[in-house]
Amino acid sequence: MLLRQYFEQVCAFARRYNIHFTPDEFDMIRTHTKREVLPAHTVLMDQGKKVDKLYFLNRGIARLYRVHNGVDHTLGIVSSHYFLSTPLYLQSGEISTCSLESLREIDVLIWDKESALYLKKHIPKMETMDLAVMDTLLKWLQDIQINSICMTAEERYIHLMET
Repeated sequence: MLLRQYFEQVCAFARRYNIHFTPDEFDMIRTHTKREVLPAHTVLMDQGKKVDKLYFLNRGIARLYRVHNGVDHTLGIVSSHYFLSTPLYLQSGEISTCSLESLREIDVLIWDKESALYLKKHIPKMETMDLAVMDTLLKWLQDIQINSICMTAEERYIHLMET
């Protein structure tokens, strides 16, 4: 079972949405979670393939990107404590429309599909956690959409670097 210290940031994320796990629930989550330190340029999610894992970034930097007509487009950079990939794609088995890679060494918590579904079945609060992840993702997408309309390319780059 993983040490509690590896869950500090994911628990802080949950608390922002008023999600609090009991000690028994937390132990169940710890039992079904893996942790890995992965080297730079590790592909976590492949464009055109099924998403098979959900990650939480404890440390490092990851890049979300899509290759379109042979051109590599960076869609976002994640350097804060946040989920990488989405519960929606993990559960549905849908094909990913983009890729995700580590830009430097990263420390991540990992849930495979079986573990994520087990936790959802046995801990009802995990539904709320899924909604919290999706809420944050939707806010991020809305910001990108607004910025792409309202900002110049230079302003978007500066904003990306600042955030």
